[in-house]
Amino acid sequence: MNRRTLITAAGAAIVGAAPKAATAHEGNDQGIVGSYFGTVTATDPPLGQFNDVISFHEGGVVTESRRYYIPVTPIGSLVETTGHGAWKRTGNRTFEAFFRFLLQQAPPSAGEPIGTDNIRLFLRLQRDGSLTGTFESNIKAVDGTVIFTARGTFTAERITV
Repeated sequence: MNRRTLITAAGAAIVGAAPKAATAHEGNDQGIVGSYFGTVTATDPPLGQFNDVISFHEGGVVTESRRYYIPVTPIGSLVETTGHGAWKRTGNRTFEAFFRFLLQQAPPSAGEPIGTDNIRLFLRLQRDGSLTGTFESNIKAVDGTVIFTARGTFTAERITV
């Protein structure tokens, strides 16, 4: 074995033995990719809080789910779908997300469409992997007119194995 082959083999062995870099879901590289159990608190107007489950997927896709039937809202009882949308990095450990839910009248109505709930989140990924931030929700009628707006805070813990 010549010297060049020996050096090349040694280099490959060192690279192969090196520890793997931390992945985004381990929370060590400022990555938001993963799923979280969150608490949404409406403060303007003060409407209380509820829990959600939100997932940030590679490629900038976000999905969010909460209870589907909401019996008491400022616009009456309603049913909503899971929210779908997009997220992007805005800085060091900061992110913005936008997602949309479809809304319809709740039973015992005929289930007529109400419109959409359009959510914008401004988030900071904490060193422990949790999220903190604020949100704005704009409920729009079927014709796109904003019929209700709420703002508040968001906190979430990463779901891990």
